[in-house]
Amino acid sequence: MKRIGNSKNIARGRLPPETDYTGYVFSRHEIVLHLLSGGVFMAMVSWLFYDSVIAWLLLMPFVIWSFKDKGAVECVKRKRKLEIEFREVILSVSSNLQAGYSVENAFQESYRDIVLLYGKESVMAKELRLIFRKLSNNVQLEDALTNLADRSGVQDIRDFADIFQIAKRGGGDMRGIIANTAEIIGDKQEIRREIETVVSEKRLEQQIMRYIPFFIVFYISLTTKGYFESLYHNIFGWILMTGSLAVYAAACRISDKILNIEV
Repeated sequence: MKRIGNSKNIARGRLPPETDYTGYVFSRHEIVLHLLSGGVFMAMVSWLFYDSVIAWLLLMPFVIWSFKDKGAVECVKRKRKLEIEFREVILSVSSNLQAGYSVENAFQESYRDIVLLYGKESVMAKELRLIFRKLSNNVQLEDALTNLADRSGVQDIRDFADIFQIAKRGGGDMRGIIANTAEIIGDKQEIRREIETVVSEKRLEQQIMRYIPFFIVFYISLTTKGYFESLYHNIFGWILMTGSLAVYAAACRISDKILNIEV
């Protein structure tokens, strides 16, 4: 196998700061896009349920509040990507160990495989460059992996880092440990893929059902002029419409929790 150089060569160049995978920082583009899409959605709700610009202004703070939910979703996506790519790293390291490389060199060789699979800007490619930079600064590999585990919030990575640290300091069977870890992570990911395949149809139904109430109200408003006039611009109508929206929001939240199956 062709060597790609030592860790100093791999770590050369501009490196990103350490990423905290338990939180999500929105870019300016994401903030603007979310505010625009949320504003359009709230405008539709205000028109269909209240026929009022004031209602739109009162509902806009919910768009700001929704950043928390969107950030949580993005965190989960990024963790899933990290977990998938980490497994590929461990598989590559296991293969390199079988070829006779030391543990540190096996991780160096895994960098090339990750770049070929996911590109230089992939999550684990960045993390490997960061690890190599730490190794060039005399940081132990087990400490660098522990740092990644602490930042990742992924239980599989945390378990691997703990076991790796104990095995490296105690002289355990590193090849067997890494191969076994890759197998366990792979099994969990396979189970998750099977579950996602099963619930994917239900997720599609959920998304369709979310927009059906708006379509019904819009269709009735369009075909039957004045049908909802008695519900607009009076206290009783505001209370009824607000209650309907609250029930709708609760139903959406419950359906999300039902379909959110952790492995």
